[in-house]
Parts: sequence; C-alpha cells; structure tokens
Amino acid sequence: MLTLTNDLVAIGKSATDKADAIAQAVDLLTAAGKIDPRYGASMMGREKVANTFLGNGIAIPHGLPKDRDLIHDTAIAVVQLPAGVDWGSGERARLVVAIAARSDEHLAVLTNLTDVLGDEAEAEKLATTLDPADIVARLTGQAPSPANDIAPASDLDQSFTATIRGAHGLHARPATALVDIAKRFDAEIQLRHGERSGNAKSLISLLRLGAEKGAEITVSAEGPQAAEALDALRAAFAAGLEDEDDSAGDAAAGSAPSAVALEWEGHVLPGISSSPGYALAPVFQFLREDVTFDETAADAVAEREKLDATIQTAWRQLEDLYEEVWKKSGPAKAQIFRAHQEFLGDPEMIEAAAGLIAQGRSAASGWNAAFTERADLLAGMHDATLAARATDLRDVGLRVLKLLGRVTGGARLPDTPCVLVADDLTPSDTAQLDKALVKGLCTASGGPTSHTSIIARSLDIPAVVGAGQSVLDVANGTPALLDGMGGALVLSPTDTDRNWAEAAMNDLARQREIEARDRYKPAITTDGARIEVVANISDVPEATAAIEAGGEGVGLLRTEFLFVNRDHAPSEDEQAAIYSAMLDAMNGLPIIIRTLDVGGDKEIPYLQMPVEENPFLGERGIRFCLTHEPIFRTQLRAIFRASARGPVRIMFPMVAMTDELDAALRIAEEIRAEVGAERAEMGIMIEVPSAVLMAPELAQRVDFFSIGTNDLTQYALAMDRMHPTLARKADGLHPAVLRLIDQTVQAANAAGIWVGACGGVAGDPLGARILSGLGLVELSVSIPSIPSVKAELRSLSMEQCRDLAQRALACPDAASVRALGASR
Repeated sequence: MLTLTNDLVAIGKSATDKADAIAQAVDLLTAAGKIDPRYGASMMGREKVANTFLGNGIAIPHGLPKDRDLIHDTAIAVVQLPAGVDWGSGERARLVVAIAARSDEHLAVLTNLTDVLGDEAEAEKLATTLDPADIVARLTGQAPSPANDIAPASDLDQSFTATIRGAHGLHARPATALVDIAKRFDAEIQLRHGERSGNAKSLISLLRLGAEKGAEITVSAEGPQAAEALDALRAAFAAGLEDEDDSAGDAAAGSAPSAVALEWEGHVLPGISSSPGYALAPVFQFLREDVTFDETAADAVAEREKLDATIQTAWRQLEDLYEEVWKKSGPAKAQIFRAHQEFLGDPEMIEAAAGLIAQGRSAASGWNAAFTERADLLAGMHDATLAARATDLRDVGLRVLKLLGRVTGGARLPDTPCVLVADDLTPSDTAQLDKALVKGLCTASGGPTSHTSIIARSLDIPAVVGAGQSVLDVANGTPALLDGMGGALVLSPTDTDRNWAEAAMNDLARQREIEARDRYKPAITTDGARIEVVANISDVPEATAAIEAGGEGVGLLRTEFLFVNRDHAPSEDEQAAIYSAMLDAMNGLPIIIRTLDVGGDKEIPYLQMPVEENPFLGERGIRFCLTHEPIFRTQLRAIFRASARGPVRIMFPMVAMTDELDAALRIAEEIRAEVGAERAEMGIMIEVPSAVLMAPELAQRVDFFSIGTNDLTQYALAMDRMHPTLARKADGLHPAVLRLIDQTVQAANAAGIWVGACGGVAGDPLGARILSGLGLVELSVSIPSIPSVKAELRSLSMEQCRDLAQRALACPDAASVRALGASR
C-alpha cells in the first residue's frame, strides 16, 4: 500500500508558474529519496504532450513512461498553492499532486481524487487547510469521503431499485446497454449508487458510479416518456445486463499444462495471463504516433463545428472497424466498437469540450482535456474491469485527436515475427495486428478483462498483461519467451526454457497440423455418411482462403458487403466481375450467392431505406429487393452473367411467404432468359418461423433450403441477437430452434430437396454434430473453422450424431443441450 506522509506535503506555498510548482514537488520527492532529480524534466516533458489538469483546482503532473527507471520507489508529493498557479489556458491549479509511479500503487489516490473533483467544497478545503494531515488522510482514504456526511443525492420523480448481478458490476457492456435504452426516450434519466448519481445517457457518467456486483441502484426519471423509459430499463435489469464473456479464455487457460510448476531459468518479468499459449520470438517495442496541436483558437464557432464534423468522421471509422472485426472475429468481439461509439457520443464529454472551446481553446485542445480527464478518473477507480475501460476511452479520444491535430512519427508495426511489447494496446491497435508476425503480446498495463485481451483471445494470440513498466525498457531484438499460461515474459530464455515451451507449443500445434493436413479430406463419418463443409465468405480473397482451408465450396456469399462503404450501388458490370473472380477462385466448386440482404441491423444510407419502428420486422431481405426491383434485377443480371464461369446457386434471404418467393422466382426467370444463361439451382434461407410452417409448400418451389440459424434463433425466441441484454440468451442450440430445424428437414425430405445451414451453430463442434444428426447435408462455416469441423465429423458415426440430435430435441433448454456435449 502506498504511504503518503506529512513530509511529502507542502502547505501554503506559492509558485510563479507551472514549472516552479512542479520543481517544488520534485524537491520533496528527491529529499525523501523517492526519485532521481532528473525525473522533474520528465514531468515537464509530459506537460508538453498531455494536459495534467483534472479540474476543481487539481493537477496531477507525472513523468513519461520511458523515464520510470529514474523512480526509486513509487511515491506522491503534494504542493498546496492557495492562490493557485496558471496551468494553461486560464486553468489554475491549487493542489498539485505529483506522481512518481513504478507500479499501480498510486491508483488508490486517484480514486479518492475522483470524489474531490466532484465536490467544490472539499476541493476548497484541501486547497486552504493549514494541516498537511488533512490532505494525507483524504488522499489515502483514512478520512471518509464527504459524501458520507451529506444527504443522499436526490432522485427524479419516478423511480425503481435494482441490483447489479454481473460478475464485473456495471462495466462497459451493461452500461452501454443502459445508455442505448435510455437514449430512446424523451426523458431525463439517472442512476444513483449510494451518494453518487450519473446521467443514464452518458456511458462515462455511469462507469464513474463504480457499482460493483451486488450493488443496489436507484433508477429514476422525469419527463414526457419517463414511465416508458423506466419500464424498459426495469425489463433490462430483470433480463440481466450483458456481461463480458471470458469463460472461453479461462477454460482454455485451465485446460493447458501450467507453467507455474516450472521455474523458468531466464529473467522472468511476471504479469497476468490474458490469452493462453506460448511464443518464442524477439521483442519488438510498439510505438504510437505523436500528436501535436495548437492550444488556442480565435474562432470558437468554427472550432466547435470542426469538432462535431471530426466526431462524425471518427464514428464512421469505428463503423468500418466494427464491420472488419465482425467479419474476422464475429459480432461479440465487434461489439467492442459499438461501446467505443457510445464513448464518442457521450454528451457530458462533448459538453465539457465545447465549454473549453468557448473559452478560447482549439477543438483539439478542448477535446484532449475532456477525454483525458475522464480517462484518468476511470483509470483510478477501484474495480479493475472499470479501470480497464480507461484504455478504451483513450483509444476513442486519440482517434478524434489524430484527426484534429498533426500526426508525426507514425505507428511502428513489426515486419518480422516478434513478441510485441507495449505500455498498453487499444482495441484499434490489436484489431490491426498481423497474426503471422505477432506471435505474442505483452503489455505493461491493462488487465485480463480488457477489450484488448478479449480480441487477443479471438485472434488466438498468446498474451500477458500488467507486466509492469520495466517491460518497456527491454531492448528490441531481445530473445523472449512469452508464457501466456502462467503469465510471464521470460527474457533470454535458456535451452531448458525453450525446450519446455516448444514441447507445449507442439502439443497444440500437432492437433492443428493433423486437422490442416487432412483439411482436403471429405467429412465422411465412420459409418459412411458425407457432410459437405463449405465456407461463408464476403470477398474474392476469402474465396481463395476458403479453398486453402479445405472448403468444398461456398455456402454463403454475403453480397451486401459489395454495397457498403461507398456512396452508390455497384454497377452490373462491377458485380459481374466480382462474382466471376470468385467463381474463378473456386475452380469449379459450387458457390451459393445470397441476393442483397439489408434491413434490420444492416443499413445502407444511399439505398434510401425506410425509417421503421421495428426494422427487423420491416423491409428485410427479399422484401426490400421486391420493393426496390431495379437494384434486384441488376444484381440478378450480374449473377447470371457470371454463372458462365462456374456452378452458381442463387439463394433468397428472409423469405416468409410463398407469394414473396413466387415473385422472386418470376423475376429471376425473366432475367435468366434475357441473359441467356443456363438454369441455376434456386434456394431460400429458412430464417423465420413462418417459413418453417410453410416449408412443405416452399419446398415444392426450390432446389434447396439453407437454415440461417442466427436469424431463426432471434425470431423463434423473440430475442434480438444483437440486443445488449438478451443476445447471450439467444442460443441457436435451444430446443425450440432445433425443433424448427427438424420440422424443416422433414418437409424438405418429403419434397426431395437438400438442406444446409449457414449460421453460427454450424461452426460450433456440438452444433455441427447435432445439425448433421438432424439430417443437414451441408454446413457453411467461417473459414478458420473448416478443418476442425471436418475433423470433428470424421471422428463420429452418423448413428452417434442422430442419437445426439434426438436427445437434444427432448431437452428443456439450451443449457441442457450444451450439457450433452460434455458427456460425449
């Protein structure tokens, strides 16, 4: 525990300027033997790149990470300046809390400063007290927060109470869920935890409540839609707010041999296991760009307009990043960037930046001060999960700042295999890493519940976090062993270290190699039944990758990706060229092209999509195409033109009724005749319960069905698969969904057509077994899953799969179905 003593507090001082104030604090730290006096220059260096003024007369100067070797012991010195000193742009600091930190022991002090920042009377007391013990007691937590001595914060007109049930409390994801809901209503809404209250439409405000698991929250509202808002929020709490899912990482870590039993012989820098696995490669230090900007600006109106426009640009960048990560790692990991968009639109942060701009700051300076202050407050909170969100807020803040300011230096990314070392990595940084080069990650800061850790696990990159600032001093090229199981970076590992790590790596790689070696073998069960394993793709490179991974074709080409990130629809020639290139890449293997599937959560502005109260129940999929027939006809012409290059199957999405299918088939036949193309197999996606109920009639009109398990699940269970509180319960292995699939297969068999699946369940090993047992003959999965799904099916008999499927159909809930997988 950090000790702050009276001799490190100077009372009643004055300073000529910021440099003088910092020098006085440095003198205190030097006299106590806590730092090398050269650390003062590092503190001034920090002031050139960041604003350390927090607000309410409090500044927290601290040095640059590269100079932490000048710190002998973590310590804090406080210089009280009753008259204040200019800290830049008219801000006056009266309490200078100088931090020299080798570790995270100082965070408790920052947590206590959070209360002071929100209480002008308390800040005034600390700035004028004549007793240094008052400051020591307040910053070390020995004195109670003044909030304990005042009446509770008042609630709004209507209210209810709820209990936080998530393991990590009210962290980013559940808070984002609440903000999403609150923003829908014309009402003032707040949450209160003890004496603290927060704006329910501000993500940062909610995170600062510090509500942990078991905390009682009062939710109150007033305004025209207060009652409706409270009903919606009450339902969200009752359903259970979405929590971080780290179970996969925990399970993976627990299933591997522990390195704790082995004492590494090299120099060990201990940290926290974040993503399991091992890596042997030289160290590469990651450096970000430098951003500079003017502190002041003459035209406040123009600067505010500049800030607003830049925030919109950053929002679009995050939308692109969301789509990229969605394709690479799935919607759960991509959802991180939805939370980033909430940070970006936080009303309190934007208001704070606007207020500084009105006082003469530039847009960049005002924004930098606003997001830095809030990130520092989050970093100082007691709960590690909440503190980890500071990295996400800094990521968002820097994204905007780089657009507003001048970027120099450029981020350094590796061009040879390495263990990447950084102070911390933002989700944006992690998402752009090349897995072929980055064999492991090690960060000085961060925790295992951070979004960076989650993405590292999704990319299957071993990672260690929280290893301390000393890792930043490791020279580039230093031989290293990253132990993602035990949580350590081992420098200059010995031959014994390498041999042990290589053996552990080989065990995992051996299984992957077997799967990869056999990836071109068909998925034939031990009793002779064959299941085609094909790929879900979105572009030409993925078509090539699908074949390389052992895919036997393409079961889903998502053509909507041709329409995004542009301001007009692709032409017929452009589409025909892309479809042709994909068919060439498939080298004679079949490809199922799904016609444009937009609506619901897939919005493309230039298509003039209607504004709908319930977009998931509106013009989605085939309905949109039929009401925008020119777009539909153009796409069909391109598909039929490309069909001369290889076997094409055409699939219509979101068909719910026979008349929709009849209209689509009529238009398709007209286009085929115009183009003069050969007949193509026609199919539909089974995604809504009405299609299941009408499957006997629909099957008479098409050549195949493809089960879209993701949408079928959300419509069958009435749970939006991207809903902030319900998505984790929308399990495609729920017996209700499986029974709908079984009913579909029976109808298809009676009509003599085949059934496949192209949703997430197909790539789940248990899901693949059950779907095969239900009678599906094709599974379309993400490219990385192809070898493992084929290997899974080759290890079983169809009799085993059918038995498993029947037992799953008889289960009462999804948990019971998943339990069957553990009993294999």
